[in-house]
This record gives sequence, structure tokens and C-alpha cells, in this order.
Amino acid sequence: MVAGLTGIAHLHAQVPRPNSIQFTNVTTAAGIRFTHFRGNDGIPINREIFGPGVCVADFDGDGFPDIYFVNGRDLYNRGISVRNALYRNNGDGTFTDVTETAGVPGTGYGLGCVWGDYDDDGFPDLYVTQYGRNVLYHNNGNGPFTDVTEKAGVAGLEFGTLFHSGATFFDYDRDGRLDLYVGGYVDIGSGSPRYCNVSGTRTSCPPSAYKGTSDILYHNNGDGTFTNVTKAAKIYEPQGKNLAVGAADYDNDGWPDLFVANDGLNAYLYHNERNGTFDERGVITGMALAARGSVMAAMCISLGDYDNDGWLDLFITDFQKNSDHLWRNDGKGNFDEVSDQAGITVPTREVLSFGGGFFDYDNDGWLDLFIANGHVYPEVEQVSPDVHFKQINSLFHNEGNGKFTETTKSAGSGFQTPYVGRGVAFADFNNDGFTDVLVANNGDPPLLLYNSGGNGNHFLSFKLVGTKSNRDAMGVRVRVLAGGLSQIREVTGGGSYLSQSDLRAHFGLGKATKAETVEVKWPSGVRQVFHDVDANKFYQIQEGSGQMTLQRFARKISKGEPLP
Repeated sequence: MVAGLTGIAHLHAQVPRPNSIQFTNVTTAAGIRFTHFRGNDGIPINREIFGPGVCVADFDGDGFPDIYFVNGRDLYNRGISVRNALYRNNGDGTFTDVTETAGVPGTGYGLGCVWGDYDDDGFPDLYVTQYGRNVLYHNNGNGPFTDVTEKAGVAGLEFGTLFHSGATFFDYDRDGRLDLYVGGYVDIGSGSPRYCNVSGTRTSCPPSAYKGTSDILYHNNGDGTFTNVTKAAKIYEPQGKNLAVGAADYDNDGWPDLFVANDGLNAYLYHNERNGTFDERGVITGMALAARGSVMAAMCISLGDYDNDGWLDLFITDFQKNSDHLWRNDGKGNFDEVSDQAGITVPTREVLSFGGGFFDYDNDGWLDLFIANGHVYPEVEQVSPDVHFKQINSLFHNEGNGKFTETTKSAGSGFQTPYVGRGVAFADFNNDGFTDVLVANNGDPPLLLYNSGGNGNHFLSFKLVGTKSNRDAMGVRVRVLAGGLSQIREVTGGGSYLSQSDLRAHFGLGKATKAETVEVKWPSGVRQVFHDVDANKFYQIQEGSGQMTLQRFARKISKGEPLP
């Protein structure tokens, strides 16, 4: 896998844009002191080089998104003590580490995390995927969390799977309670190789050297417990090599489907049969393999309507030299790979991509792409000096005509330092109306990229609160008509790579100062329509209510003011 990873000329134009958005690294200024601990003893194996993820949620209900960082552990008895970290957003551009008082340090070697209010009490709960036993923390609503893993029955050990990866909360049977999908990666237990010889260099092994492991689907029983329904739901795959998962309604039938990225195997698309079971349709829909028929080292899954035609499209990242992949949803149940036509093939060929996906960074109403990059072999430069372990992240601007232009070099100082990028989460951390980016880096501090905004484009942001549907509103579809554009967002958990973004539905409106129509469709079947909605505001919409509630924050920074 290392041999042949030679660099190629950057042939894709990097076009400076008028009033260009700038991203600035404010991690240190924001008070974030977390550093990911890889935990390796000598050459790192895949467990130690594949993480971490990061997940975002407003756990204390003050309107500002908070951050949970996942960390490794010392598995070699060296006496090194590290933990995960929960950072509370202070609302003034800074964060405070509240891990100890919250009681959420993690219980093992961490990989990913997701938030979801599984008991509908109004406070998001936290699920952490680990090597070994996973952990579910219940948010008590008054500061601390409680480890309820055993009571809930979601440790993830039923099928012998130890290497857990991407997870997501979603309400697959639309009963108003969040269910839980947990991916499993490869079996690196006893009898499995630890290191391999790749192109004459001793390094960690590729996924082909290992057997796969099973995923798990947990059904929420509504009493604080979950039942493993993997086999009954017809998604039991004992040889899967899952890395990322996304749950969204790709065929617009109102039921969430499951997209699963596998490393070196076909990707899965589990179509929701609306009777508690799923039908795997990856191959027949055209997204299981790359357009050239090759399997992917698929890391990131992102679903979004990049062409604003009302159907969710698909983005999956891949290994260096293989390029990343963009599929257009044809609205007839199929996906057509359009990576070449969209202009992302050449520039993503020279990086190894992990987390990221769709977000509208300049609020022009068209979903752009951010990608975190970083290699998996620290030894790669010994074989190919022009291929680097640490890499610059990538940013692509959606031109609104089916094409993307790479804008990495003109996007500010936040794109000048290489890292081993892994999980990515998107959130408007300072509530200024422009989406910021958070990257979890392997063996390094994270990267909090503040979005400068300031280009005069407008926005709308919606927090959805379910009553009949699940309280987090996962599976809700929001459609906004403004300035001649019709845009959709679906509220989804998980996605990216081992990570989760803010659940608020954010829309860029360009120069439009109001939305003519805002339509909300809930999993319960409830439909709400609002007209003449003023821009540049944060709204809360409760299922069944005839009014939007304007959200006001105890903000300590003014709109557009940079983070310190």
C-alpha cells in the first residue's frame, strides 16, 4: 500500500475568491489544552494510528456547542495516565475542561463518539466507541453524567467485536426513541499479525491482513435499555470492516437508511424496509465500489444535497492515490459517481483523506467540502520521500454548477500547518452565523478553525425539538426556499469519521434577507410550514407548534467578532 504512493503535480486551480473566507487556528487562544495520546510502543499499529474522533453537542442547554475529545490509553503497562476530555463552551470564545466534574473520562482506548438523547429527557447523552467495552454516559442534566453501559446493555461485546469504530443514533423504526448502530473494524486479537512488511519497510498491517468483525444494531426499548436486533434486522455482517456510518433518507420515503463505509470491502447501503428490517443495496445503487470498480479504503461518509435538487448526495473519502468520491443521487434510487466531473479527483489523489464532508462555509446556499488529511504509515517517507505522514487539510468551494474549486491555499492560516487529521465536526461555536470546523488530530492537539465570515451573506439556523418524534429530531427534513434556491438539510447523528457535528440545521442564504418558505417534515408525519422568515437569526422549532421561537444567547461576543 505504501509503494507507489508518489506525489503528483497539483493540477487543480486554487482560485482566490472575492471577500474570501479565512479560517484561523484558535485552539490555544480558546483554552483547549487537549492532546491526543496515540499510546504506541514503537511502531504504531492500526488501533493506535486510526483515531481519534470528536463530537459536538450543547450538553448543558445554554445554546453554545460544547466539545468532547476522544483519547487513547496506555495499553503497554508503562504507567501513563490519560483521559478523554469534555470542554464546555463559555460563550466568549473560550472553553473550559469540565471532564472531572462531569465524570466522562472514558473507560478504555477511545476511538469515536456520538451524542443522542436516548431517553428524551432534554439532555444529550454520550456514547464512546473504544477498543474493548464501549461506554454510554447518561446526562443527568445537572452537571455530572452516569455510566449506564451495563444497565443499557450497549457495551458492544456480543459478537466478540473489540475494535469498535463509527456509531450513530437514529430512529430506524420511527417510534420516537433513538436506536443505536455501532460499527466494528478488524480482529487484531491473538493470532493476528501485529506488523507487516510493506514495500520493504516494517509497518502496521493493511486491513487485508485481518478478518473483519460484526456491526451491532441496538433497538431502544424505551425503559433505559436496548436490545441487540442485528440479526433480526438483517444487517449482521460478521466480516465487515466498518470505519464510518451515516443514517439518512436517500430515497425520500421518510425512513432513515444506513450507509456504512468499509476498509477494503464493498460499502454497504442498508435500505430501510419500514418493517424493522433492512435490505443491503450497495451494489445495485452504484455506491458500493468506486466508478472504476475498485473497493475503497473508505473512511468518511457525508450525505448532503450539494446540487440543491432535493435528493441527498454522497461523499466518501479514500486512500492516497485513489482519490475521494462524490456520488450524485439521481432521484430514482441510484448513485452516479461524478468525482471527475466535479473536479475533486485530481486534487484529492495526492492526500490520504479521513473525516470531513459537506458544509456551507461561505453561506452562499451551496454545500462545500472540507477534508481532513493524514497518512496511516509514519514510515511512508522512508519509501516515498514526496509522500508525507502529516498533511494539509483540503477545502473545496461549490460553484453551484456541479463543480468544485479547491480553495485551500486562499482560505487562511488555518490551512498552512500539516497534521495527521482524523475526525471532523462542524458547528457554529460562537453563534455568529458562520460554520466553524473542528479537526481531531492523531498524536497532536486538535485544530479549531474559526470561520471569519464577513462576506455579507446571510443565514438561518434551526434547533429542532421533537415531541412525538425523538427529541433530538434526528431524521427530520428541513426545506428552505430563499433567494431562488431550494435547499434541504436532514438532521443526522454520526457521519464524518468517528465523529458528530452540531445537530442544528444551518442554511446559507446568500444575499437573501429572508426565507419565503421554511418547511419541516418530522418522522411522525407532522408537517409544519412557515413563511417570510427573517434571516440572520437562530430559531427553535418544536414539533407540532405553529410558531418559531427566537433563540437568544447570553453571548459575550458580538456578531462577526473574532475569537480571541
